[in-house]
Amino acid sequence: MQRSLTVVALSSLLLVAGCATGEKRVSKPETRTLRVAFCGVEKGTFIDANDDRKLSVGDTVSYKLVVASSPGDQGCEKVDGSFYGLEQIVEQRKVDGEETFLTKAQGTFIFENGNLQVRSLGHLRANEKQMQSMNRSGAMKLVISDIFPMKHQATVVGEGGVYNGYVGTAMFVPGTPPVAEFKLFNRFGS
Repeated sequence: MQRSLTVVALSSLLLVAGCATGEKRVSKPETRTLRVAFCGVEKGTFIDANDDRKLSVGDTVSYKLVVASSPGDQGCEKVDGSFYGLEQIVEQRKVDGEETFLTKAQGTFIFENGNLQVRSLGHLRANEKQMQSMNRSGAMKLVISDIFPMKHQATVVGEGGVYNGYVGTAMFVPGTPPVAEFKLFNRFGS
């Protein structure tokens, strides 16, 4: 009997000692970077929410853009996805003589291998001629540089495919073409 108690006591001590000196293995989250070029405007829509016959606070602009997820030197050699964006205007200011709008922006990048959803405070810009043409809800001509007039950051959530479980940030950078630079982290580790 004493012998079995000794075996149990030794086993317990070894178990406790093993747990106390064992290393915890913490896996670092898997990271991924991605650069996406905005290559062109496929369509745009203006919704005059307050029916004041002009682009103003409360109104919405939606658009579909074509994008390239592997931009080369020129940026848009291989278009392989779409970006659907929706921006609601929350503030209006003149910047360098042009109307600039702060927006609640959201959108989804759609690629064959998965989707990425983004949300941010974005910007839209419109010159006087564009402002005059926005006098009622409907289709509108958009210039890609007016959709991304200023650098801004967005939050990102992966939606299926190779991006499932990823979260992170995207920096929207104006240019020719404008780009989104993603830093993504897998919430499930590696």
